[in-house]
Amino acid sequence: MALPERVYKFTDRPMTWTRAIVTGLAIWAIAIILLGQLPSWIIYKADQSVSALIDFSTKLPLVNDEGLNPKQIEMIRDVVANGVQMGALVAMLVVAYFWQERKRKRLGGKGVQDVVKGYMPGK
Repeated sequence: MALPERVYKFTDRPMTWTRAIVTGLAIWAIAIILLGQLPSWIIYKADQSVSALIDFSTKLPLVNDEGLNPKQIEMIRDVVANGVQMGALVAMLVVAYFWQERKRKRLGGKGVQDVVKGYMPGK
């Protein structure tokens, strides 16, 4: 059995409460690492090597001979950390969307349905 078929066999099973909680916990842990720890680590490492970053910036085009000042390094550090954070968030959302769309098409789902029908009077 090929790997995609084994993955689909595992993921296409009905979701139980236990499986939902364990899966949600795993996704939460991955999200905490990617959205919290990774940007924090980037900021920490950039703060530890400000002088090396200033030396590196002297070799960049359109930067003066003294290089960037510490405030500019701090601003670039924040832009990079926030870019990594937002990139990870967008990537997780895109993967989840396309995963569910492929699953819906593979299993023959109808798309968005009115889930409240039958529970509210007048529907």
